[in-house]
Amino acid sequence: MLAKPASLVGRELEWSALARFVERGQRLAVVYGPRRVGKSFLIEQLCEAAGGFRYQAVAGLPASQLADLGRELGERIGSGPLQLSGWADALDRLALVDAPVVAIDELPYLTETVPELASLLQRYVDAGRGPALILAGSSLSVMSELVEARAPLYGRAGSVVVPAPLTGPDLAELWGAPDPGATLWIDAALGGLPGYRPLVAAPRRDLDAWMVDEVLAPGSPLLDAAEADLAGTDDPTPLRGAYRAILDAIAGGERGFSAISRVAGLPSGALSRPLAALQRAGLVERIPDPLRSRRDRYELANPHLRLWLSVVARHSARLQAGRAADVWREVGETTWRAQVLGPRWEAVVRAHVERGDAQAVGAVEAVGVTAVSDPSRRRSHELDLVATAGGRTVAIGEAKLRRLGRDDLDRLLALRELLGAPGAQLVLASAEAVDRPAASHPDVVAITPADIYGQ
Repeated sequence: MLAKPASLVGRELEWSALARFVERGQRLAVVYGPRRVGKSFLIEQLCEAAGGFRYQAVAGLPASQLADLGRELGERIGSGPLQLSGWADALDRLALVDAPVVAIDELPYLTETVPELASLLQRYVDAGRGPALILAGSSLSVMSELVEARAPLYGRAGSVVVPAPLTGPDLAELWGAPDPGATLWIDAALGGLPGYRPLVAAPRRDLDAWMVDEVLAPGSPLLDAAEADLAGTDDPTPLRGAYRAILDAIAGGERGFSAISRVAGLPSGALSRPLAALQRAGLVERIPDPLRSRRDRYELANPHLRLWLSVVARHSARLQAGRAADVWREVGETTWRAQVLGPRWEAVVRAHVERGDAQAVGAVEAVGVTAVSDPSRRRSHELDLVATAGGRTVAIGEAKLRRLGRDDLDRLLALRELLGAPGAQLVLASAEAVDRPAASHPDVVAITPADIYGQ
């Protein structure tokens, strides 16, 4: 198998899938994911290792796009710019390239102007001659639909790879942060997207200064990143207002379907379609409630979008004017912790347990959130984490930024009894620390940033 380059952090699964695709001589692979997730770098490294040809498409009219491909292709074969009469001719020329694989990156730029391109690509793949194809792009809806049923390329992809944002030790390695707590801040602000690494300096010890000088500075790439995310929904303009209203509601703390509907000003019957579109675009994710049907909640899937909606959009004029320090003094101990850092910590803890990295919990089938009814006190208790396996509740837990101790353990013990799950593990996840007396309880699984981001 092709050796993974040392410059490629993480990506073992993605690299293995694409390397097998090349070595098996399959005809088509599809790679898609959000902007800055590292698709292009992954594909570039693969083509370099395999001796392939990567072409990055450009936005524009069909004639200018063909001229651009002609220049790139001519440079590859050493003939000078090629005059391509159309995309059928372009694919015929690509079939003559002496390479095991050709990657077309940002394919949606091309399909947007040439609707028949998917059918032409189908004909190329089916012909069985010429290099294998890797098609890549950031428009999640366009790329995912490329190989769906009834699409021209349906059933032809030997590999579909969706690179995810980096997590855990891979994220720590990418940034070289001074400690796991700093990596959590990076995760909350940038969301594990490798594409920000060349644009934003790594934090040192003063995380507040990093937020002011790098993340919220006037030249920061984050100040307009969410606009591109919203544009990537690929739906008619009239829905954009609904998208923004939904995202604002979730960023403001609304999680349930009815609450989002009320705060966004959308009747429940009108909420389903735009909410589903935001899920397809990777901007919103549904967090299940494994213990109660139809009680799932919704969260922002992109941490940097959460930061943008909670902080950047609300203080845009002052940030653009270079007043990040003033803004941070206002939000650093309030909005940042309550609406950005705290929710991100909850999410990474749930993902940690779901991946099976919390070994004391073991393998789980579903991880989500729930509320536990306490009839004697006539109240309901929210749980940041509940995990099930084999129809049983195997873990419940809290994920907080503050230090956790005996009071938190007693609360979980009481809730475990209310749930009738005496064997469930008790997860105490603190971004600071878990007090030793609580952590030493035989049923407690203590989690800190060192457990998630430690090398």
